Amino acid sequence: MKNLSYLLVLFVALSLWSCNNEKKEVISDNKQETVVNETSEYLINATLWVQRSAEYRACCYQSFNFAKLALDSNLKTVKKDKPSAVVLDIDETVMDNSYFEAYLVQNDTSYTKENWKEWSDKQCATATPGAIEFLEYAKSKNVEIVYITNRRENESEATIANMEKAGFPEVKAENFYFRTDESSKDARRAMVAEKYNIILLVGDNLADFDSMLDDRSVNDGFDNVDNLKDQFGSLFIVLPNPMYGNWEKSLMKDENKTALQNKIEALIGYDEICK
Repeated sequence: MKNLSYLLVLFVALSLWSCNNEKKEVISDNKQETVVNETSEYLINATLWVQRSAEYRACCYQSFNFAKLALDSNLKTVKKDKPSAVVLDIDETVMDNSYFEAYLVQNDTSYTKENWKEWSDKQCATATPGAIEFLEYAKSKNVEIVYITNRRENESEATIANMEKAGFPEVKAENFYFRTDESSKDARRAMVAEKYNIILLVGDNLADFDSMLDDRSVNDGFDNVDNLKDQFGSLFIVLPNPMYGNWEKSLMKDENKTALQNKIEALIGYDEICK
């Protein structure tokens, strides 16, 4: 009887494990993708670092201080045929959404377009440290402020309202370029370049600067960054974001494993580096 009870408990445990790790088909961006049901527990340290470390704030201030220096330098050499503009990403660049990542961890769930939309509709994101001061500085230099974001167009009203509530200067609806079909920002940057001379790009993801930089197929994209190393701090300003980004895509190499398992296998341990 004891053996039967043990086998029954083991069967239930295995069944629950299977349910928690089952695959499901979802429709995303007009294509079918296979995703794994899992939690966002692995985000704990990254989210805590953003919310609780003074080092994160210092990195943000450092980025925007460099942005002021770069803006001044680039204004001296830019052509005067068109107005000058600084182009910025929104999420994790000028607005902090770490509260959404915390929600995912606390509720044992993961990102979906639906729960992200619920978050953005709340209009509760806060300004990244140093962002508003930098934007006010750009405005004082008569530099146009333009946002290219992969938030979708159905988030536009809530996004603009959130930024106005947070105290962002000159939140002009015509200067927001939301995502429509593709996630690449190249076409939207080209549209902005028709109207303005872009003197500075600010973002937390390499795709915020040039889609070429987002190619991680070789050496995790390190070579592409190395080839443009002189642009960082002068034309490109990067904000810290340890929580998510396109860099994660190259880690998802085995679709039969969870995201966490793939990430653990992608780690470089000292056994490998000390060969």
